[in-house]
Amino acid sequence: MVQKYQSTVRVYKYPFKLIMAAYERRFPTCPLIPTFVGSDTVNEFKSEDGAVHVIERRCKLDVDAPRLLKKIAGVDYVYFVQKNSPNCREHTLHIEAHNETFSSCYTVHPENEDWTCFEQSASLDIKSFFGFESTVEKLQ
Repeated sequence: MVQKYQSTVRVYKYPFKLIMAAYERRFPTCPLIPTFVGSDTVNEFKSEDGAVHVIERRCKLDVDAPRLLKKIAGVDYVYFVQKNSPNCREHTLHIEAHNETFSSCYTVHPENEDWTCFEQSASLDIKSFFGFESTVEKLQ
């Protein structure tokens, strides 16, 4: 069963640079996000002027599910590859995650440059396994 999701645009009334600095602090791990166990950099590219910095990471999430269900499913953690593409020239951060067909985008608000917009969309192919799919959806 394929489920599609499109979030509403969220507006953060903070400058783009501040939002990006807070976003980057979650890597490689962040104690304030207990389900985010960690990440490893897989690939990295930085333009000569430093305006474009593409980072691809393999991320690990702790699944919020009963231990017995994890054991039956053979899943302790959810792994995904996330590609972050911040562009300082255009004031954007595009986020793609492989395995879940998941993407997010941060941009500067068109009417106020001190605000930041966030959009998200996803398309997940969920296999029903005793309600386990809702746990994975909740982590997105």
